[in-house]
This record gives sequence, C-alpha cells and structure tokens, in this order.
Amino acid sequence: MSLSTTFGKRRTVNMNEEIAEELNRLANSQGKTLYSLINEIGLAALESNKHGFSLNEAVQGKAIVDRAKRSRMVLVNQDLWYSGSSRAYKTFKNEWLRQVYDNAKWYAHVFLSNGSHEEFIATIEKMLASFTWDCTEHTIERRGSDGIFVRLVFVPEMPLEHTKSLFKTFEGMFNVFGYVVIDHAIKPGFLTMLFKKLAASIETV
Repeated sequence: MSLSTTFGKRRTVNMNEEIAEELNRLANSQGKTLYSLINEIGLAALESNKHGFSLNEAVQGKAIVDRAKRSRMVLVNQDLWYSGSSRAYKTFKNEWLRQVYDNAKWYAHVFLSNGSHEEFIATIEKMLASFTWDCTEHTIERRGSDGIFVRLVFVPEMPLEHTKSLFKTFEGMFNVFGYVVIDHAIKPGFLTMLFKKLAASIETV
C-alpha cells in the first residue's frame, strides 16, 4: 500500500505507507511539518550527491564516525602517527606489540562479525574502507574451507616498523575469531597474511 502526499501545487510524492507514517511521527516529534521534513531530506540528498556520495553513504559514514568516537579512536596526522608508532616499536618493541595486539582484540569485538567466512570477510572489507585511509589496495579472499588470504598495499611512506605493528593488529583481530597466521610477508607498506580457522578463539603473544 502506498500513501500519496501532495506538496503545494507542484509535486505529488508516492511512498510506502509505513515509511510515510514513520516520517510523519518523526516530523511531529521535531516540531516540523511532513512537507518541511521531506524537503530537508531532499536537500541533504542533493548536498551529498554534490560531494560524490549518496545519502545512504552519508548516513553510514556518520554511524561509523560515532562508533569510532565511542571506541576512543581519534584522527591524527599520518606522518605523526607513522613516526610515533615506529619510535614505540624501536624503543619498547615487546610492550608496544602487546598493547597493539590487545587493542586489536577489543576492536575486533566492536567492528567485526563472527559469522560465516563470507560475513567475516565482508566486515573486514568494511573496516578497511572505513578506517585504513592509507590502504591503497586490498585483497581479501577465502582459501579452501577454512582459510582467508589477505593482501594489503599501503602508501609508500609507511615505515617497516609501522607495517609490523599493523601485522600484529590483524593477527589480534583474526585470533579473536579463531584464525591463526600460517604464512605472511611484511615489507614497508605491504602485507600478505594467510589465516586458517583452528578454534573458537586463539591467544598469541
């Protein structure tokens, strides 16, 4: 069933009745008319399109930012982050990697899904797109019945020490869901990792 709503004398918008009722309730709760709310939504859609993304992508982006804030993530200059991470690695390597690993496990519970291989890979893809802005290329694919292959290419400025920290990050996140690294390669700004599902959860140092 649909609801036909006339705005002024120019346009008639047809929409699902349930959506129309929800929008009407939302307008009332905000002290607006349905007409003004629809116009507001339309303007937001046009503005997001101007910037090269859809209104749905804008909503998803806001949700990601809110989750990142609640997870104590902050934006930091890339060069500063690379320098700080590399110094930490060189100065107190074992303590730093343990901290990176422990934080990665916590973030895995926040951002990743422990479903099928496909669902898990989809959440990894989403996390990479949302937070690893310095990742220029990535491949994540299933290998056999219990394996996942990950290939990540970052900006060439990324130091080896920071790349090694990222390896520990992915190891921690995958370990939470029972995947262990069985092969890997690390170069400055480049990572390949082959994971195999072994158990419900794994702890490494």
